[in-house]
Amino acid sequence: MALFDLNTALDMIYTKEQKEQILQSFKQEKNVNIFRNSLLIDNDNLEELLKKETIEFEKIDKYCYKIPYFFKGKLSSMSAFNEGKFYIQNYSSYLCAKTLGVKAGESVLDMCAAPGGKSLNLANFMQNQGYLASCELSKTRFFTLKNTLENYQVKIAKCFLKDACTIGKVCPLKFDKILLDAPCSTFSKMGFDIQKNTKEIKKIVNLQKKLLHSALLALKHDGELVYSTCTFLREENEEVLENALKNKNFELELVDFELDYVEFIQAKSNKFNLSFAKRVLPNNYADGFFIAKVKKH
Repeated sequence: MALFDLNTALDMIYTKEQKEQILQSFKQEKNVNIFRNSLLIDNDNLEELLKKETIEFEKIDKYCYKIPYFFKGKLSSMSAFNEGKFYIQNYSSYLCAKTLGVKAGESVLDMCAAPGGKSLNLANFMQNQGYLASCELSKTRFFTLKNTLENYQVKIAKCFLKDACTIGKVCPLKFDKILLDAPCSTFSKMGFDIQKNTKEIKKIVNLQKKLLHSALLALKHDGELVYSTCTFLREENEEVLENALKNKNFELELVDFELDYVEFIQAKSNKFNLSFAKRVLPNNYADGFFIAKVKKH
């Protein structure tokens, strides 16, 4: 079976300069993003703890701090980290949860939730009020998810060891907001360190389409979902959205959103206007990501 040609895939999507930026991002150490767990600590107290450890930081927003990569080991050994007061997370992953725009009191689904960082993000944005269903198919990863949410004292989440492809039929029209950070080829994280053949890619794409279909069934009318991946491939991004948009059972609209502190390009399609979907360009802080926000009418 032929290996998937990542070089050619990148050439078809990005300019020469953008491709070079992507390739360079695989070679450099990335700075660290930490997410403050507002359920346990406020900004002033967290910043005081960082200063005591002589850890340099730059405040990005209400929840996030950018920290030079060489402090990563020091961060993970802090008692505040072990006590669940902050979470070490790639900034692009945080942006996926932030883009969903959840609010206190809503019913929210995190479809492929392990290891739990995005569920933690969502619980914080919801102020620990409402209902958060966190779903994971892998038994090992499910227990990691449960431990994460317990350690960070998330009270509104219920964890399910469940195939998310079935949720749409089991829970139709249940959720106000859904986050689908889909399983993918992970090329934008791993680059050329991994190899996938074309059969593997087709299997992943088929799963992504099923997951998105399930999410749309589970989403209420006028509800919103975020579809995201950490891969560059059109097959796993634009083509998955195209498959959903052509389904006559759903009336869908792509919604625009802001992305702070990253560069991105608009998604493109010959079949639909996907310009509101965004391809995050990797840098020394964020991984490459694909993020799209969809509203169901």
